[in-house]
Amino acid sequence: MFLYNLPPEIIYLIFKYLHKHDIVYSFLELNNNFRLIVKYFIVKQFDLTKINSHIIFQYCLSTGLPLIGMNLRYLSIGYPHCFWTYIKFIQIYCPNLDKLTIYCCSEKEDIRRYAAYLIHDQLISLTFMFNDEIVGEQISLRLLDKSANGKFHRIPIGSSLRLHLSSMNDLILLKRYSESDYLSNGLYMIESILTGEWLTDSKDDLCIMPMKRHRECIFFIKQIDNDQCSLEYKLNHEQTQCPLTVSIPYEDEEHWISSSILSTHRKESLRSCSTFTFEKTDDENQFYIRPCDLSAKRLQVSGKRIISSLCSNDTSLSYRFRFHRVA
Repeated sequence: MFLYNLPPEIIYLIFKYLHKHDIVYSFLELNNNFRLIVKYFIVKQFDLTKINSHIIFQYCLSTGLPLIGMNLRYLSIGYPHCFWTYIKFIQIYCPNLDKLTIYCCSEKEDIRRYAAYLIHDQLISLTFMFNDEIVGEQISLRLLDKSANGKFHRIPIGSSLRLHLSSMNDLILLKRYSESDYLSNGLYMIESILTGEWLTDSKDDLCIMPMKRHRECIFFIKQIDNDQCSLEYKLNHEQTQCPLTVSIPYEDEEHWISSSILSTHRKESLRSCSTFTFEKTDDENQFYIRPCDLSAKRLQVSGKRIISSLCSNDTSLSYRFRFHRVA
C-alpha cells in the first residue's frame, strides 16, 4: 500500500536504479496508474539483451511488448535468446520501430536466416558488428541491393537494422548468402561455358562430354532449405540418383587437384561437400557453382574434369556454367 501512495516523481527516482526489463516485470500490471508510469518511463527505447531470467524475458515478450510495443522506436534484443522466440512478437507488437538491434545467437541458428527474414526493401541502414566494431560493409550493401529483388520471407521492421555477429564465420556465410541466387527445383543439363560441353557422370569422376542430349547429362536440382534462406541445393544424377560430392582441399596442399574432383561416386568425409550455392553472373542463365564448405572456392573446368578451385579469379570462363532446364 505504501508503494501505491508514492508520488510519480519518487517512483521515477526509484526506476532510475533499476533495469527497464525489471521495471516492466515488477510494476507494469500492478494497477492502471503504474501501467501509465511504466509506459512513460520506458518511453521509446527498450533493451532486452542479456536477460538471464527466462521468466522475465518471456514476460517482457508476451505481456510487455503488447502493452508498450506500439510506442517503441528503438529495440535491442537477442543473445542468449534464439531468433524464433521473439521475432513474431516484434512483428506483431512493434510496428513503429526505427532501429532494431539484434545480438545474434548464430551458434545455434544459421545467421543467414536473420538476413533472409529481416532485410527488406525499405531498410535504409544495415550494419554488421563484431566485437563492437563494424565489419562487412560491402556485404551489407550487397544485401540491401539484393533485398529489392530477392524471393525471401522479409519482415519490414524498422528502417535501421544492426546485427551483432557471434563469430567471423557468420560474415563468411553472409557473404555467400549475398552472392547466392535462387534456382527453381527441376531437371537440368549443365553446360560448361569454357568448352560448350555438358557435365556428366563417369565411372570415376564427374567429367564433361560432347554437347549431346544424353540421359547421363541430366541432374535433378533441389533446394534443401524449405524457407529459402540459405539458398543451398543438392544435385543428384537423374539416372543413378547418386548425389554429387566434392572433396575440399586444404589451402596448404600442393597437389590438390586430384583430390577435389566432383563425383557421384565419391563417399563423403570430413573434407567433402554435397551441397552447393549458385551465383548468377551478368548473363541471366549463367551461374558460378560454389560448394557450401566454408573454405571452398568456386568450381571450375580443368581439362575434362570439374574441380574445386583455390583461385580467386572471378572473370575466367572456366568458372561459369549455363543451366538448361529440361523439366
